[in-house]
Amino acid sequence: MDYVEAAAALGEAIRDSAEFRRWQSAELALIQNDKAQELINSYKDLQKELVKGSRDDIDKSELEKIRDTLMDKQRELNENAVTSEYFEARKGFETMMATVNDIIQHFVTGSSGGCSGSCSTCAGCH
Repeated sequence: MDYVEAAAALGEAIRDSAEFRRWQSAELALIQNDKAQELINSYKDLQKELVKGSRDDIDKSELEKIRDTLMDKQRELNENAVTSEYFEARKGFETMMATVNDIIQHFVTGSSGGCSGSCSTCAGCH
């Protein structure tokens, strides 16, 4: 098998993985949930406001109010079942992809990179 075929097979395996399917399902639920969309948009707006305020050198107490509101919104995101599942699913997918990248790096360079050694393929590479 050449590298193009191997890459295609890897892409298919990633697409068929439980981590990818969970993330896609969570993303669809997020898109279809008005409350979750409102929370995310509100959070993003507050982030932009905080960055703009920092850049524009606004009063420190005003920045702290924005930061506090942003932290409250983050708690709401974490407590909302739809957004929480999305973030957990995305993190699971990102972790899987980091493992895949570590394994590829190990076999290409012989170095383990950030591999934790917890995967069955490169457990002995340390």
